[in-house]
Amino acid sequence: MIRRSSLIFTRSISTSFSLPVNKTLEILKATNANFEGLFTNNAINQLWFQRGQQLVQNLNQHLAQTNNGLLSDSNNINNNTSSTSDNGNGDGENVVNYSLNEIISITMNKPELFHIHKNATNLYNLQFFFENIRQLEQQPQEIIPSGSEVLLQTPKDQFKNVPSDKELVDWIEHSFGSIQELRNLIINSAKGIKGDGTVWLVAESTMSENYLSKSNFSSPLFHNLAIVNTYNGGMIDDSERSGQLRRMKSVLQQQQEQNEEEQDKSTENKQKHNNSTSEFELGSVEQAELETAFHNKRLVPALAIDVSPRNYLINYGAYGKQQYLENVWECIDWDIVSRRLPPRSKQVITV
Repeated sequence: MIRRSSLIFTRSISTSFSLPVNKTLEILKATNANFEGLFTNNAINQLWFQRGQQLVQNLNQHLAQTNNGLLSDSNNINNNTSSTSDNGNGDGENVVNYSLNEIISITMNKPELFHIHKNATNLYNLQFFFENIRQLEQQPQEIIPSGSEVLLQTPKDQFKNVPSDKELVDWIEHSFGSIQELRNLIINSAKGIKGDGTVWLVAESTMSENYLSKSNFSSPLFHNLAIVNTYNGGMIDDSERSGQLRRMKSVLQQQQEQNEEEQDKSTENKQKHNNSTSEFELGSVEQAELETAFHNKRLVPALAIDVSPRNYLINYGAYGKQQYLENVWECIDWDIVSRRLPPRSKQVITV
């Protein structure tokens, strides 16, 4: 009798993260220098090194405490790095390493993985913000916290930092009217965020995913730039954004129908008849918004500005948000923004 041994595979997650290396910030830390034009050295230490390390520590801790089965969702991940090893007992282990973006995608619709998702998105936003700013080439200047008198002052409309890429300037002027209007919109959008949040400059596709799947186009076309606000660690992620309103309405509708059925089953048919809509009748405004909200379009983030209180309280004080935002504008690295943007399409068909 020949006994055939079988190799049993088990899947495990070996993912752990570390704070990304930002050479500029590392040099500032080593030389005890300020991020000229925006932050003191103390602020950099708190915002990047201390907070970033805390986010990494929290993320790794929650990953280590999480059941591997909750993360092993092949439906959400297309590309991940894995390796197989034999433990000597005829059993194999499939070790999977996930990127930060993959962790975010896996956990976004799983409430039980909220703490992983929260720390992962905050780490992503932190890295994105510090990558798209650069310090000014100027003599060291002291940052003086603003007092309550700034509440009565007119915001400054003079600025020096403008994109050098003519294509980017043309795209901005087409989408917003002028560089000045873009700056005003970013600052005013940021001032409207009360608490933790981020202002994003994004490229918006002109064709929905539904249309692309039925057409000869292989990839979306990007015609417009737009400003989007996110809150409490939210990020620009199509898989997270798409269909959220529809899914929530579907859940609420199912709950309502279930409650009505439990209360009085005898009125079920009547209720369905009252809720039925003829194909020739117009839907409500709410239904129209649900059908067209974002229209299943893709958004590509190019610029992120963290406007959370922690970013301006350290150097600018409780009344210094306006000054912080004006200084951030001067520190935007437009070369990074240009590289992040997809190729522009000048066709204007929106479907």
